[in-house]
Amino acid sequence: MNDDTTAEDIYAVIGTVVARLLKPDQHLTLHEIISALHSMGESASAAAMRENCERAFRLLAQQMH
Repeated sequence: MNDDTTAEDIYAVIGTVVARLLKPDQHLTLHEIISALHSMGESASAAAMRENCERAFRLLAQQMH
């Protein structure tokens, strides 16, 4: 998989998680997004989805440090 495809897949996973978590008039924290990515990766049956969640998780975790 090339870097462009990998980035698009990671951003798609992040977008999916954010869309599921967003609620009107509520704040969404980076910690909540990372937790949801972790949960989504743990429950994913497809290896590619688990890998994309893990990569997204690591990318966002770096933002916290």
